[in-house]
Amino acid sequence: MKPSLSIIMPVYNNECYVQDTLESVLAQTYRDMEVLVIDDGSTDNSLVLCQKMASRDERVRVIPKENGGVSSARNRGLAEAQGRYIAFIDSDDCIDAKMYEVMIDVLEREKTDFVNCRVIKESAYKAIPYEAGTVEVSNLPLNYLSKKGYFIDSSWNKVYRRELIGDIRFNEKLAYSEDKLFVTEILLKARSIALVSNIFYHYIQHEDSLSRKDTKDVWIGNFKVHERIYRRLEEDGIIGAVLDSAFRGYVRSIIALLRYDIKYRCEEDYNRTLNEHREVLKRFLRDTPMPLGKKLEYLTYTTSYGLASLVHYYPKRRWR
Repeated sequence: MKPSLSIIMPVYNNECYVQDTLESVLAQTYRDMEVLVIDDGSTDNSLVLCQKMASRDERVRVIPKENGGVSSARNRGLAEAQGRYIAFIDSDDCIDAKMYEVMIDVLEREKTDFVNCRVIKESAYKAIPYEAGTVEVSNLPLNYLSKKGYFIDSSWNKVYRRELIGDIRFNEKLAYSEDKLFVTEILLKARSIALVSNIFYHYIQHEDSLSRKDTKDVWIGNFKVHERIYRRLEEDGIIGAVLDSAFRGYVRSIIALLRYDIKYRCEEDYNRTLNEHREVLKRFLRDTPMPLGKKLEYLTYTTSYGLASLVHYYPKRRWR
């Protein structure tokens, strides 16, 4: 008999954290589930640990694969999933025991396409005692793309109906922000959303996590995702606050690239990025309401390499 819920967990070299994550999943009060552990070519002890846990709980299925990145691991999980509900979890995070019971109950009761809970960032997992929360339901899911406090653009604090995901997949060419692109596709397709006020998902902040790495690939990935989202919304004829928010995210991803190039003295890259996007940046600064201080900051980053270096680099070097 097929399980109702498929939980997809990509794993890559997480031997220090994966056991705690799996234990939090297996402690769920919602029992009718399968846990698909997709080992993405780990070179540490992660695979062995997961296989040991699978030997003790038949709901865990470990699927080894060659290394291809988190998106390819999640996509493999989607291909293997048998449940009519789909959820994701990262292998270094934890979830509270009532998470899936409550969220699936809301999904069935409210007849929405997917349900979203709140998230807490913390350095170590500390379970939150359960208390009944509130539920917000909307037939305009796309309007929630920029909603604060709910991690809407993350894939892992949600339960989706399988048919909603359909053939939507994670983009395997992206190394960063792939969640946001996937969720945007979901929001464009969904007809309804439910938001649960409970904090169920614990986003554990590890020093070695990808989100803390300040590399050019990270910021290029961030830019590509925000550009694609903005262009996709434009193509779909989306207007108003949703498109405005996507435009701001797109421009800020350009400014993040410029900021990186100033920080690491990449003058050629800075000039190339500025020349490619100068008109978009001008439009943003001209038409977007913002505090004067923030506008001046953006101006210093988007006028010239010399000015940006003078304001954001040389003073720091002098006073060290």
